[in-house]
Amino acid sequence: MKKNEEANQGLFLWLAWFAVLLLLIVLTLLFYLFYPRLYQIHQYLPVIFGIIEILILIPITGGLLLITISVTSGKDLLYPHGKKQITVRTLFPIVLFLGQFLKISKDRIRSSYVAVNDSIIRVTRNRISADKILMLLPHCLQNHECPWKITIDIRNCHHCGKCEIGDLIKMAEHYGVDLRIATGGTIARKVAAELKPTAIIAVACQRDLTSGITDAYPIPVFGILNKRPNGPCYDTWVSLDKIEEAFEFFSRNKLVKRDHKGSDNNED
Repeated sequence: MKKNEEANQGLFLWLAWFAVLLLLIVLTLLFYLFYPRLYQIHQYLPVIFGIIEILILIPITGGLLLITISVTSGKDLLYPHGKKQITVRTLFPIVLFLGQFLKISKDRIRSSYVAVNDSIIRVTRNRISADKILMLLPHCLQNHECPWKITIDIRNCHHCGKCEIGDLIKMAEHYGVDLRIATGGTIARKVAAELKPTAIIAVACQRDLTSGITDAYPIPVFGILNKRPNGPCYDTWVSLDKIEEAFEFFSRNKLVKRDHKGSDNNED
C-alpha cells in the first residue's frame, strides 16, 4: 500500500478513535449525572443503565479495534463482518462533526473513509465473490459537448476520445464487468437491485461514494474518487490506472477462488 493511501485512511481512523473517546466521556458523564435519581427510583436502575452503556461501547470500540488492526496489518480480523457497519454508522456522523470542529473539510474525511473501506475490501477479499462485478460511473465523466447521451444506454458512446468513457467500456468488456451509468443514488440502488452483483466498483465524488458504500451493504463497494478540475458534476475524470487496478484485484480474486474450488474437487 502506498504511503499517501496510508496517510489518507489514517485521518478517518484517528478521528474515529477520538470519537470513541468522546462517546466514552459523554456516557460516563450521563451515568454520573443520572446515578442519584436512578438510585432513588430503584437501587438496580444504575446497574441496568451502566450495562446498557457498556453494551453500546463494546461493539463500537471492538469493531473499530478490529478495523484498525485489519487495515494496518493487512489481515482479516473482522469477525463478525457486521461489526464494521455498526461501528461506521455510529461513528461516521460524530467523525464529521469533529472534523468540522477541527476545521477539517468533509471531503477530506470522506476521502479517508473511502480509503479505509477499500482497505477493508482488500483484507476481506477471501469473502468476496467476484463472479458478477458491476461498475457504476457518474454521468459527469462524459464530455459536456458530446451529443451522444449514454445515461440510458452506454453503448451510445462513439469512442471519440474526448472523455474516458470509451476506454472504460473497452476495459470493462476485457475483464467481463457489467458497466452502467448512474445519474444519482436512487438510480445506483435500482441498478444494483436489478442486477444483484456480488461486488461493485463505483466511481463518484466523496459524498456520493460514502453514502453509496453504506446504502449498498451487504454488497461490498470498492470506491474510486473522480477528479473535478472544472467543479462538481462537470467534465470530471478518473484515473484509468486505478480502474484497471480494481479490475485486476477482482479478476485475481476470481481466479484464486476458481483454483481453490478445483483443488477441492481434485481431492474428492
